Amino acid sequence: MSKRIDFAKERRDQGRSLSSAVRELMAMIEPLAHQPGIHLQRILDEASARKEEEKRLLTERLQESVVPLFIDRDGQPDRIGSCVLVRLDSQFYAFTAAHVIRDAGSATLFAPSEGRGGKLQPLPPCTAHLESSGGANDLDVGVLALAARRLGAFQHHAFLGDAEIDQEDQPDDQDDLRSFYFVLGYSASRTQVKVSKAERRIHQQSFRFSTQPVDAAEYLQERMSKSDHILLDFDHKEIRVEGRLASPPKLQGVSGGGIFQILRKAMRGPLVAIATENRRRSRLILGTRIKHFLAMVRELKTTAQRGSS
Repeated sequence: MSKRIDFAKERRDQGRSLSSAVRELMAMIEPLAHQPGIHLQRILDEASARKEEEKRLLTERLQESVVPLFIDRDGQPDRIGSCVLVRLDSQFYAFTAAHVIRDAGSATLFAPSEGRGGKLQPLPPCTAHLESSGGANDLDVGVLALAARRLGAFQHHAFLGDAEIDQEDQPDDQDDLRSFYFVLGYSASRTQVKVSKAERRIHQQSFRFSTQPVDAAEYLQERMSKSDHILLDFDHKEIRVEGRLASPPKLQGVSGGGIFQILRKAMRGPLVAIATENRRRSRLILGTRIKHFLAMVRELKTTAQRGSS
């Protein structure tokens, strides 16, 4: 058996080397910052603030389409996963991980009425369609088919349209500074959600993370098909908030959330995958590529057409 390569350590070392190079560059140009008429630090601070504001607006927009899912457990709302709302050819769907639906069992699913929370409402009548082998290369595809006239808890949310979904299965932009990958879902950690039991209202803080796909060698080591899955760098020991190390919430509950490829210039980009797993040992977030969810939708349409003919 070949020795397992610590790719996470290699990524950490590369990141630290890059950070060191940036600090050295800053030290070299610092004398210029004190020259009359040059306000380098102010420029950098303004650029950083602008970047954070863009990320905040991006999160606010996308969390209208990425929704937390709950079940009722002993009278208390309990987070079980996330889903992404999609509209294709005037048909409405919620994409999630198959194991989220499977774990809910026969329990009624609930969702908040608004992007940031709101009153919990039961999901409208819908049919669940799952593809899940349970193996190492599990696709973990869950699609909820919704009735257009009865959207219930999803009524006031935004459904992603055709142009907001990677329907052509474009290749990853590996190491391309023009874009980044944005993971958005909802952690089940108690620190991330406030529940008013009497009113059944919740305020859910979303989990969001900017990252990049890993090299092909990591797919091989993780025994994952690159054509079916996306593997994203997520080193929970190296998360920084405003330049300081921070501990992220547990990612349980983020399953079913969206993975988007965002162009930096426009701060927009398509849904490319659905998040399905966090491999803490490997420092990775896994997702099933969106083409498999679209394939299931096409299969559902074909079956419906055959049934009506």
